[in-house]
Amino acid sequence: MTGSSDSNHDAALANLPHADPFRFLDRIDELSPERARGAWIVKGEEDFLRGHFPGRPLVPGVLITEAAAQLAGAAAHHAMSEDRDGNGTAGSNGMLVLSEARFRRPVEPPAIIELTVDAIGRFGSIHRFDFEASVDGASVASGSVGVSLPPADGDASSCTSPRPWC
Repeated sequence: MTGSSDSNHDAALANLPHADPFRFLDRIDELSPERARGAWIVKGEEDFLRGHFPGRPLVPGVLITEAAAQLAGAAAHHAMSEDRDGNGTAGSNGMLVLSEARFRRPVEPPAIIELTVDAIGRFGSIHRFDFEASVDGASVASGSVGVSLPPADGDASSCTSPRPWC
């Protein structure tokens, strides 16, 4: 594993502002300011599957994107916490500010959706990440998400992206 320790991974999960039934991240396997890997374990018993779709349940793509955003939020908050206190474990209240996703194939439960996010830049409180979601090694979705976190005290807005949106 790279990034931080297992205890920091557990703390990052515990400090997500989301709770059941709206937490779509079951574990974090890697956590650093630049990259995070984790998984959402869909058992097939989740309530939202009853209506999406009866007889052939499919995991909604918007929830896969939300799971990636939750992982991106954990990585962004880890980066900001390391800047402030060196351990990356404080709580987080962030907001998904933009997303773009491509869905390659439907996900039928049960499934372990492996998620990876890679930092692509920051502008002030907005952290941008590319994401990839896969099941059994096959890509099911990819795109980008942006999360907005409250800036740290004294944190000047700065753009660190080579992309033209800055």
